[in-house]
Amino acid sequence: MQHEESSFSGVGGTRIVYDVWTPEQKPRGVLVLCHGFGEHARRYDHVVARLGDLGLVVYSPDHRGHGRSGGKRVQLREWNEFSDDLHQLFGIVGQDHPGLDKFLLGHSMGGAMALSYALDHQQDLKALMLSGPAVDVTEGTPKVVVELGKIVGRFLPDVPVQTLDSGAISRDPETVAKYRNDPLVHHGKVPAGIARGLIVNGEQVPERLPSLTIPLLLQHGSDDKLANVNGTKMIAERAGSEDLTVKIYDGFFHEVFNEPERDRVIDDLIEWLRPRIA
Repeated sequence: MQHEESSFSGVGGTRIVYDVWTPEQKPRGVLVLCHGFGEHARRYDHVVARLGDLGLVVYSPDHRGHGRSGGKRVQLREWNEFSDDLHQLFGIVGQDHPGLDKFLLGHSMGGAMALSYALDHQQDLKALMLSGPAVDVTEGTPKVVVELGKIVGRFLPDVPVQTLDSGAISRDPETVAKYRNDPLVHHGKVPAGIARGLIVNGEQVPERLPSLTIPLLLQHGSDDKLANVNGTKMIAERAGSEDLTVKIYDGFFHEVFNEPERDRVIDDLIEWLRPRIA
């Protein structure tokens, strides 16, 4: 695939860096890939290569405050900053590839972003794919703690509130080691602003899901300690999509695309996409 790095000015003038991967064959569609919290788009190069085999052009941004993009590291004041940046990117996609079907794939926090975006713009999307979406981030947490967290996130968004266990991303030691040594990965705590965004988004999603009718693929590890698998099960139960596929991988951790059995997971994604590409 041919690779190009580009950027645009997102909300508030923040520079958003994104990659464009173009297949050697004639493009048959465009897929936008949203990475998760603290990471960056280049961690998905192995997935992108397989998507190119389908004739898909892939646009993969580093979200604001992540990777190569601008903004304070992993800081967020309002959830819609992510959505607005994503909408701008889709505008670029439409200008670059008019007439091609658009697909959206998101992992973890990026899965939550992709889902909320699809609920607002599904008329522009051919299909939605979610990997370990972070839509249930409060299960088991006392309500008073959740409400306090939302208040802190609103008024003190930069305050670090939660540590993520990097060992929980994958059962593959090499993947974990690369993650821990990646200078583009944020290795600190989750700040209150992003935590609040995930909480509020998760509260709004359930009642909106029946309106989601586009083809939907859900992939999640059963032993995911970073994004509750019950969130994916809830999406499956409430979504209005008639074309719905759910893959729960027994014993897998959070990053199903980076597990030892990653080829199987990516195969499932590719084979699901294949008949849905014009």
